[in-house]
Amino acid sequence: MNSLNIELPLFPLSIFLLPGGITRLRIFEPRYLKMVAIASNGFIISKAQNNREKRWGSWVEIINFDQGKDGVLEIDVRCKSLVNIDAQVIEPQHFIQGVQFTAASEISHWSQKKANTDLGKLTGSLSSLFESHDLLKDLYTDKIINNPYWVVARWLELLPIPFEVKNSFVSASSYVDAKKLVNSII
Repeated sequence: MNSLNIELPLFPLSIFLLPGGITRLRIFEPRYLKMVAIASNGFIISKAQNNREKRWGSWVEIINFDQGKDGVLEIDVRCKSLVNIDAQVIEPQHFIQGVQFTAASEISHWSQKKANTDLGKLTGSLSSLFESHDLLKDLYTDKIINNPYWVVARWLELLPIPFEVKNSFVSASSYVDAKKLVNSII
């Protein structure tokens, strides 16, 4: 993958999102409203991690804007790629209207692979889940349900398991273990 040669806004948020994953964010803090306004190349969502760990994040692009019934801005974002956060830029001159920026480089990830295999129960149960939940149905208009990598990635995002457990599936070689975990739960 090509390294990013730009700094991107950083949104500290505990959301686990793999490439191709979509989520809806409600934006109400003034600095994050400004971040959305200036994020022409997208932004990075990253959970704060302790300093001994290599920090990573989800580089997302905004795919839809809306206003909730309560007037709060709602944005739908899709993960373009996972990134290593190379340097957290915290100097005041690197803040734009309270928005923090960071330098990052892309990480190759198994969820970006393409294949055409039905995973049986995992595929069927994910299809049922998407059909029975209006928000998921709205977010995922183009489901790639016949791609096992896409199916396992969506299950990892959706399952209520600790972030620390999900974090172990960020490496490029973790697909087999991720599939085993999802199968054991579903």
